[in-house]
Amino acid sequence: MNENATSTPTTNTIGDEVSPYAATPGLSSVVSYPKRCNLWGDARYRGNCDGTLFKELVLRYRATRIADPMMGSGTTRDVIAGLNEVTGTRIRYWGGDLKKGFDLYREQPRGEFDFVWVHPPYFNIVSYGGGEQDLSSEPHYRRFVTKLTVCLRNAYESLASGGHLAVLVADVRRAGGYYPLGRDVMNMEPCLGAIRSVIIKSQHNCKSDGRAYARMKHVPIKHEYCVVFEKTS
Repeated sequence: MNENATSTPTTNTIGDEVSPYAATPGLSSVVSYPKRCNLWGDARYRGNCDGTLFKELVLRYRATRIADPMMGSGTTRDVIAGLNEVTGTRIRYWGGDLKKGFDLYREQPRGEFDFVWVHPPYFNIVSYGGGEQDLSSEPHYRRFVTKLTVCLRNAYESLASGGHLAVLVADVRRAGGYYPLGRDVMNMEPCLGAIRSVIIKSQHNCKSDGRAYARMKHVPIKHEYCVVFEKTS
């Protein structure tokens, strides 16, 4: 882990441009980031998302001990490394992933944290090929939600009192069915503490964007939910 943070970033510009590590003024419950920041993670990694919302929440909660137990290509790791380098913070970060030998279904993140970010598979919409332990390999939605609940509970248990758990998910259309994953994550309260925010995030640059939906009766899904829980005990 990196050392503990000692301050909140104050650097707002790099040259004549606004720094990607600055907080966005007027952050609200609806966000949209059509242009991906290429400093973080790997856009070629299926299901990867831009790290801007993660950065905004880290800054807003003044988090100093952060975990991402499903770090994928390392977007959150790169955000924290950049914050520490560019702004002088000393934020401690721990990242794990099934492909690196960490299984959130069976174990908790290693440490005590004041902010945990979880970006799980959206049911089986993208298969990550991680075998039986991989949530994306579960073909039955209700069993998927049960397994996800266990994972998120393990993440929640690693929080210090007053810490925050942010879960980024989206609803799914599959074979004519609609799977309301956002609703089901929200319904995990109070198992995951108290809901403090629900942020609607517009989706951009998805693989499905190139498909034609002219014959589709129902509207396509173009948003995600970031549900933020607070550990109150």
